[in-house]
Amino acid sequence: MPSRWNASLALALVLVVSALPATGQDAGSELTVPQMAFGTGYDYETRVLEGEGDTFPAGVEVVWCRTRIDGAAEATTVTHVWYRDGKTMARVELKVASPSYRTVSSKKILPEWTARWEVKVLDTEGTVLRSESFTVE
Repeated sequence: MPSRWNASLALALVLVVSALPATGQDAGSELTVPQMAFGTGYDYETRVLEGEGDTFPAGVEVVWCRTRIDGAAEATTVTHVWYRDGKTMARVELKVASPSYRTVSSKKILPEWTARWEVKVLDTEGTVLRSESFTVE
């Protein structure tokens, strides 16, 4: 009888532990990035991304990255990491203040920085939530 009791107790512990959230996550909270886009301008008043695209001409002065972050159970942050040909060019930490939150970052682009660019959205643990690319020709 004690061995059956120990087996039942062990099974119950496995079930309880497997139901717990992974370390670093809030119960019931999983960040996602359902929308991500690039543009040449951003209107803060209307929250509209201007000049949206994935290819921009050499000489574009600034590229903006707009993301919508879903799933935050409480205030947190995400980071936009900007890469040019695989090299980190900027890291921008952005607040996420509600369960569905839009946020933007921008990067000044020098005329000689023609290349494939990529922006990765990271959570506070450094996990990549989404990655998209654009080209400056």
